[in-house]
Amino acid sequence: MSRKLKQELATYQALKNDLIAKAKGQFVLIENDQVLDIFETEMDAIRQGYKRLRNVSFLVKEILEFETPPAINHFSLPQAGLLDLF
Repeated sequence: MSRKLKQELATYQALKNDLIAKAKGQFVLIENDQVLDIFETEMDAIRQGYKRLRNVSFLVKEILEFETPPAINHFSLPQAGLLDLF
């Protein structure tokens, strides 16, 4: 696991109780130690992550009280041409 992903997961864990209280079942977009936004759908979070961060990796995580097993999506664009999909 990369250092960046560890940091983003740690950010989620540190803010998890607040996120659950505000947006349980929604999706949080995290880059480094910053929560960038919360979205209704996973795909909206992914699209906005690519739109805002371009080719910088980021974390999209469903805000859940209980997880089995953890669902982790960490994105990084291998080439800028993929941005045309969004």
